[in-house]
Amino acid sequence: MHKIGLTVMALLSATLLLAGCHSQESSNGNAAQSSSTSRNMSTYELQRKYVALTDATMKPVTLVNQQSKSASNQLSDALDTATQSIDQLNTDLKRNRTQPKLTKALLHYSKTSSSLLSNIQNADNSSYSKSFLNLNTEAQQLAKKYFNGEEPDSLKDVLAYQAANNTYASGNTLNTKDFQLKFSKIQIVSDDSSGKVILFTYTFQNKSKTALTPATILQQYGDFQQDGTKLTEGAPAASYQQSETDYATENTQAKTAVPAGKTVTAVVSLTLKDETSTVEYIGTNPSNKESIGTISINLQQKNS
Repeated sequence: MHKIGLTVMALLSATLLLAGCHSQESSNGNAAQSSSTSRNMSTYELQRKYVALTDATMKPVTLVNQQSKSASNQLSDALDTATQSIDQLNTDLKRNRTQPKLTKALLHYSKTSSSLLSNIQNADNSSYSKSFLNLNTEAQQLAKKYFNGEEPDSLKDVLAYQAANNTYASGNTLNTKDFQLKFSKIQIVSDDSSGKVILFTYTFQNKSKTALTPATILQQYGDFQQDGTKLTEGAPAASYQQSETDYATENTQAKTAVPAGKTVTAVVSLTLKDETSTVEYIGTNPSNKESIGTISINLQQKNS
């Protein structure tokens, strides 16, 4: 009986020992599994995530910019692929255990990217424009702060395409896929009635395949206003026109059709309401009457 008791005790001890070993192995296994889900990314790896997030987002954006039937047919699949890519990248970033500030910034960037894709999916044009500007601003900030100013090529390509083809009025530029108009010089001079006129000299590039008239384009795509009042066409004093021979040439070119592919310098002359209030060119797309932006000229700053 005594031997049996010893045997049972030995078996129990062995069983407890094995159980303890098994428990330790399980604990070690769980730790190894937990470790495998964590990442320690270098700056280079995090930059690759930044580029991948941008590339995924820009593919649907590129299709939106193209505004063609073929591009529209591809958009749904492109959105699905981009969403899946961003979700996976977001998961990878959440597992990272290095550079918390940069990782947090990239996680926020992924949310901005997802928001932009949602606006494309919902065909929300106004929100899409705002989301794209937010993403572009955020992308530039990330590049400047963490990646030596290196922005992804996919974003630069989209911005270049938009600059060349999108319809907008901003800064000193009125642009569409068919033309680009840039104000290059502003003058305030007298007219023959003791009033003041403002002269806007501008370059007009015809990017279309047909002739376009600069003055007609300006009228079609917006109005010059001062304190909400539309400015009417005026003319500088005869003495000015006689002394400034370029004016006659530029005025004629403004009202003459510009052949396809050509660029000219033109001028528009407007009667000012006063010499202090800001003059604005309120841009409107003639096809849908939607705003395309505003070009503002601060006369006080100009005269200071």
